Amino acid sequence: MATAAQVGKNSGNPRMHVIAQAVAMLCAFGAMAPAIAQSEAAPVAAPAVEAAPAPAQEAAPEVVITGSRIRGIAPVGSSVVTLGRSDIEQSGAVSTAKILQEVPQVFNLGVSENSRGQAGGAGNITFASAINLRGIGPFATLTLVDGHRVVAQGTTGATVDPSIIPALALQRVEIIADGASAIYGSDAVAGVANLILRRNQEALEATVRYGHADGYNERMAGALWGHKWKGGQVTAAIEHTYHSALNGQDRDFYTGDLRAFGGGDFRSTQCAPGNIVIAGTSYAIPQGGVTKATAGSLAPNTSNKCDNLKYADLFPRQERNSGVITFNQELTKGIKFFADGFATRRTYRLSPTILAANLTVPQANPFYVRPPGAPAGTNETVAYSFLNDLPPNIARGKSRTVELTTGLDIALPMDWKTTVLYTWGKNEDLAESLHGLNNAAISTALADTNPSTALNVFGGANNPATLAKISNNIGLSPGETIFKNAAVKADGPLFQLPAGKLRAAVGFEHQDVRTEGGQTTGPADNPSTGSVVITRTVKSAFAELAAPIIGSANALPGVEKLDLNAAIRYDKYSDVGSTNNPKYGVNWVPFQGLTVRGSYGTSFRAPGLTNIQGFTNGGRGGLFVQNYSDPTIGGALRVGLTLSAGRNPDLKPETATTRSLGVEWEPAFLERTKFGLTYFTINYDNQIVGYLSDLTILNREGQLAGTGIIQRNPSPAFIAQMLAQYPVNNVVPQNVTLFVDGSPKNLGQSISKGFDFSATHRMQTENWGDFTFGLNGTYFTKYAYAIAPGAPMVDQLNTIFNPLRLKARLNTTWNYGPYNASVFVNYINAYDNNLAAPTQKVASSTTFDLRFNYDMGSAFNGRWAKDLTLSAGVVNLFDKNPPFVNIAQSTNGGGGFDPTLTNPTGRIISVGLTKRF
Repeated sequence: MATAAQVGKNSGNPRMHVIAQAVAMLCAFGAMAPAIAQSEAAPVAAPAVEAAPAPAQEAAPEVVITGSRIRGIAPVGSSVVTLGRSDIEQSGAVSTAKILQEVPQVFNLGVSENSRGQAGGAGNITFASAINLRGIGPFATLTLVDGHRVVAQGTTGATVDPSIIPALALQRVEIIADGASAIYGSDAVAGVANLILRRNQEALEATVRYGHADGYNERMAGALWGHKWKGGQVTAAIEHTYHSALNGQDRDFYTGDLRAFGGGDFRSTQCAPGNIVIAGTSYAIPQGGVTKATAGSLAPNTSNKCDNLKYADLFPRQERNSGVITFNQELTKGIKFFADGFATRRTYRLSPTILAANLTVPQANPFYVRPPGAPAGTNETVAYSFLNDLPPNIARGKSRTVELTTGLDIALPMDWKTTVLYTWGKNEDLAESLHGLNNAAISTALADTNPSTALNVFGGANNPATLAKISNNIGLSPGETIFKNAAVKADGPLFQLPAGKLRAAVGFEHQDVRTEGGQTTGPADNPSTGSVVITRTVKSAFAELAAPIIGSANALPGVEKLDLNAAIRYDKYSDVGSTNNPKYGVNWVPFQGLTVRGSYGTSFRAPGLTNIQGFTNGGRGGLFVQNYSDPTIGGALRVGLTLSAGRNPDLKPETATTRSLGVEWEPAFLERTKFGLTYFTINYDNQIVGYLSDLTILNREGQLAGTGIIQRNPSPAFIAQMLAQYPVNNVVPQNVTLFVDGSPKNLGQSISKGFDFSATHRMQTENWGDFTFGLNGTYFTKYAYAIAPGAPMVDQLNTIFNPLRLKARLNTTWNYGPYNASVFVNYINAYDNNLAAPTQKVASSTTFDLRFNYDMGSAFNGRWAKDLTLSAGVVNLFDKNPPFVNIAQSTNGGGGFDPTLTNPTGRIISVGLTKRF
């Protein structure tokens, strides 16, 4: 049997290989039976469900728990982190994605609306969010809805935004922070998050909430309706959410000049008035501008500095309207039909940075000014901001997703059951950029010899018609993904073992993915357009066995219970070959109240469809002019040219080996108390990385030596070749001193080790109500990363933009009659900002959230108050600013704080009402 992922074209018949392994597992368990048999008909042991059980109203005696395909079987060897309905209602977050980011195992790295500088951020041009378990990567976590895959979102169809499901429609969320490719296939490297929908409701529920912070507001309104009848049910929910943008001008700690905080001055020199740079010497243009007659006012080695990014939004305005429906109907005895669907439409709008560029001004320009003593007969560069000339470049867009899953649950003889389902989903995303700089028109205007139409960047007025021409560049990036998935699964008992029945699940899946994308760029009156359609087919087979080896009927001293689980899955991709992944799990109960569990498995992630097939030819891709923090000049900004090629046909699947060992302890001497501790290790190879959005990459230049990703002072011939091959975003400097290849490559390798821990205690009192105390957190012991093949493994634990050593969340809940109150304490430890020189120690952060609910029906006997709940909440109760981080601003975060770990919004006060009819 394979013990590691085997990626590539398999010899022989790989499907038969999977079946053979499944048969081998069956035979192995069958061979165990006589050896441990103590009776012919031992009773079936109840499964040890580690996740929260399904609520009573769901009426599902044998539900499928995340992490297993077998009914009534919790994932053997792996723990489940569960957010129940009460947890969701207690959260002060306005979206499902924000609720999940409260879980310590979830990091806000990469695909996020306010943090886009890490893995996956470059492709997130419509400002979605994704689940990133343990911070290993947003593509390493698989997001499911009711146990099945959903259509991916984004202009490249790369990730799933959990907020496609409104929080009002969620019954619970189950998270397996363990490799699960043997169960679910690609992407389940760090784990799985399963969004489980509400069903079997018999009421109408309406809720509204409004929240406010300084310079920011948010709102939510929704309704849920359900009805049950004999043999069926329908539940539907709609929800509207909105939050405003947060502008950099509204937060004092967000600035380019960090000297007042003990940091550096990272302001730009692309200002209004600007700076003349000639022969390497800078001359600050004075207020009011400069002309040939006043050239004597220019002083060498002077610079104007400005804070262009201060005017940008830290995150965009977002508005979403969503709807979800679940339907079940028993058609006849033993056959049930189900249909679940959702639709969501999200729009966003962002005010990005002020338009600015380094402009090459020829001597023929009628406004050309040569500083005294500067060499004659030389073109010069003017670092210039169009703050006073042009409207800001507006980024806006939308995302629309619709999906429907239908199927049948069919009872079979001998307590077997089969499920047949078909999923069809479609996502359409569009990112728009308005009022961008027209590189060709700027060059023409600078070379114009007519004073009435030439571009003046020396501080004088400009012709409105000229300004209109140089700011008429548009960018439209549409993307459409259609997802089809047909699956059949059967599960049930095979034969009796001494401790219960050996149970199995087998199944097949067939996925079709079609993504169409492209780009429209150029002048609004004559843009160029390209579009490409790419497809992928995935055929999969899987098998799983659950064997209760020891139970109440044959318990031994020190072994009251022993459960084994084995799963295997084979996936064949139409474009990247095939992979075969097993997983093994064991649960051992030495005595009542203590469970020891362990797991081993291999996982994989197929390259993104656009990564390997791409949108380059006629589609998306091009060159971007970006500002990079350069440690060789004290962290100041250097203008660089970056390639976004979009694809790499030589990419291979990412692979991982995962192991875990944990305990669950419910001490007999301490009632209603449970402790959990899990040790995990993840070896992750061939990670696909791209550095298009990483504006701090120069801090790791030494580690990337030999890869060709960073080129200092590239040759003019090379730059000319790039400019001839790809379209350009923004104005290219006359002399390009930095080139960064941002195309995806199999470069990364990481090793992650650490502990997940949890504790809960419930206390009941006669006079003071009931109390619940909870703790959940992650403690990393190792995170080492090799940035390129052959590069050394470098310890990155507890450094900026990498996993922290400790993240934890403590909660206390009080229930007393009509009152319910909760206090949450969120903690992240201190860490190193090694992007600063010398390395900065960033302070730890502790914030408090408060939530209060009051059942008004208990206080007012009138019918209007029945089932009416008033709620109030405060996020960041003491309005604590994020810890200071000495890092330059960028369009992807930074500028005095770390957006991947802290929220710049500050204290959010909210009030709400919920009414059940």
